[in-house]
Amino acid sequence: MSINKIGCVIAYRKGHTNYGTSLVGYALIKKIQVLGYDVEVINYVKQLTFSEKLAWMVNALRCNMGKLVLDRFNSTKDLKNNAEYAAHIKVRTEAVEAYKERKLIPFFHTYRGYKALHDGSKDYDAIVVGSDQVWTPLSLPTKFFNLLFVDDSVRKVAYASSFGVSVIPGFQRKATGAYLDRFFCIGVREMKGKEIVDSLSHQKATVVADPTMLLSPEEWMEEIKDSKVKETEPYIFCYFLGTNMEAREAARQLKAATGYKIITLRHMDEYVPSDEQFGDEAPYSVDPNDFLKYISGAAYVLTDSFHCSAFSIQFKRKFMTFYRFKSSSKGSRNSRIDSLLGIFGLQDRLYQGDVMKVMENIDYIKVHKMLKVYRETSIEFLNGALL
Repeated sequence: MSINKIGCVIAYRKGHTNYGTSLVGYALIKKIQVLGYDVEVINYVKQLTFSEKLAWMVNALRCNMGKLVLDRFNSTKDLKNNAEYAAHIKVRTEAVEAYKERKLIPFFHTYRGYKALHDGSKDYDAIVVGSDQVWTPLSLPTKFFNLLFVDDSVRKVAYASSFGVSVIPGFQRKATGAYLDRFFCIGVREMKGKEIVDSLSHQKATVVADPTMLLSPEEWMEEIKDSKVKETEPYIFCYFLGTNMEAREAARQLKAATGYKIITLRHMDEYVPSDEQFGDEAPYSVDPNDFLKYISGAAYVLTDSFHCSAFSIQFKRKFMTFYRFKSSSKGSRNSRIDSLLGIFGLQDRLYQGDVMKVMENIDYIKVHKMLKVYRETSIEFLNGALL
């Protein structure tokens, strides 16, 4: 089979300002292009009926993800009730959308409605669903990220897809196995993802690098050389998506011990009122490349983010990662952090109550040798899946 035209399914939502999501999409597109293929991003504009919207909501509740839906609602309410917060988020959104206009949207092919999406799938030799938490139990009914919309005649490839959870709800296990069995090749981002694929389907998954790691540190440094961030004095970069107050207190302790200022990006996933008093600088006009520049120049990085941790490794930073979710939570997505740190033997960078351990040196010569091998084998997997 000769493959020339690739359709890419990536996590994308207009107005969504998560930096990792944008960088994942860009990195995957760029690497597939480098491998010599013509790439389009499949942009699906849903036209859901009331019953389909209701089914999505019922599924969310059955998956114990009702809080996520509530958080989205509360976020909208916070924007309406807090003019200053809304103005700040507008600045951030404009910066991120401008990045997408340059890096992602030129590759978009938009399909409106499910019929157009299914019919359009026949125009591709293969369709690759990309990384990030695209296979969460929440997404099953949409038939998009699991490629259920793709015609049977088209090759389906998963690259570094993540379930985002450690366990698939019982009522979804059969349906999950069924869509996995339609894939030609499955690469997942975490060991837990491999366990899910291997146990629920007839497939055997391969753990591969997050797309952001398909590009070398040198390639990323080239990407961010035109960033407007020009920090000169030492700083602690804090990037917290969750509401873990212990992480904020740990950052204050590190500041007291070092005298370094804290630069933080506030209210990334939700409005956290107490964060208005956290940090010495809190810029909002920050696009994904600026985000990377803040990581690359930091004396220390404290985060609860998978991608901030991954880029800390790429840029050889002294970093510490905090769990965003309680380990006992059914919706916990901590497995991706465990997998990332485990792959590079960096389990000691997981916060265990003493933030001062972030000052300890990391053997980045050893880590980057492992990263180079990981990148090369992952590129071989992707190339092999498309040959």
